[in-house]
Amino acid sequence: MEPFNQSDPFDIATEAMRKEIADLIHRYWTEAPEVAGLDPEARFQVIATALTVSLAATMKIMVNAPEKQLIQMIRGSLPAAFATAAGIIDDPAEVRH
Repeated sequence: MEPFNQSDPFDIATEAMRKEIADLIHRYWTEAPEVAGLDPEARFQVIATALTVSLAATMKIMVNAPEKQLIQMIRGSLPAAFATAAGIIDDPAEVRH
């Protein structure tokens, strides 16, 4: 994984979208009346389900590939995603893609 490159349009776009999604999740977790009565595990399930369905729908619309290949794409991206998340949690200033 390469460090965040502030002159790379892909890194800039990825970081901007990641921050938007993180802000939305935080607001929903802490402020949404729809989840106010749910325990933390149920809130997590709501968010995880919404993100997963949104990702699947976006991929089915934007990527011309069989569903099995789309699932493999998601699975293949998970190790790097978890590594990036760990880096952000450990040091929010050190973003990696």
